[in-house]
Amino acid sequence: MAIPRFLVDRLEEQGTVMLGESESHHAARVLRMEVGQACVVFDGQGYEAAGVIETVDKKSVRVTYPLRTFAPRDHQDRLHFAIAMPKGDRQRNVIEKLVELGVDRLTPIETDRSVSKFDDDAIDRLRRYVVEASKQSQRNRLMQIDSCSGWKDWLSSAASRPECSAWVLHPRLLLETEHSGVRIVHRDEFLSSQPTSGSNGSSIHRWVFAVGPEGGFTKQEISQAVEAGLSILDLGDRILRVETAVSVAATLGSIASNSMYQLAKGRPQ
Repeated sequence: MAIPRFLVDRLEEQGTVMLGESESHHAARVLRMEVGQACVVFDGQGYEAAGVIETVDKKSVRVTYPLRTFAPRDHQDRLHFAIAMPKGDRQRNVIEKLVELGVDRLTPIETDRSVSKFDDDAIDRLRRYVVEASKQSQRNRLMQIDSCSGWKDWLSSAASRPECSAWVLHPRLLLETEHSGVRIVHRDEFLSSQPTSGSNGSSIHRWVFAVGPEGGFTKQEISQAVEAGLSILDLGDRILRVETAVSVAATLGSIASNSMYQLAKGRPQ
């Protein structure tokens, strides 16, 4: 059985830490943990510590630990996604895949065919999913979730970063004839197509993927993406659900970013 993990606000190099109210409730009332039992505490900023339960009260649990370690288990801000999120429980599935695959940042986007609206409460719900998935996957730095952005606003932001390799996911078979001259990269060609520098010569150190809603991006949205400098990534001959597309793209981005990171560090791949 995995050792329970609890999120805390801050970890000093060593010492004791009090769990917050919800984490204390989970430890004491749900898991029924007792003094002396082992656990792991992490601060969401990349640090974790193996500790033991020191005290258990009705509304608080104290953990003592000998030393914290820095082990974020992510891509160090190199992997970003912008997604027109699906409805309901499928949002949790998307978040779980992103967290497990080490994605660093998610921006929910609103497109013409979006089915979900995101106010502050909806964003908070996604952030709770991030915490749950981080506990399960033993990730120690939380994936960042931005406020919802309109498609055109997000494109402007993505296009302003020359150090990015930016992609819009769209099946070749759904492309309109007016896009027939646009270069489309198949998933099997993705890694070999990666540039070593941006348009101004700066090194590529961030991969960004835009994923549309179930109905896909509109013809106009694809045109806007191409005009903004994004490349089109085709994931194959079948139409994928959002969760599947996210998993495939995150895996490709992870391989690309890790390869570039190793090269930048001068290490053999």
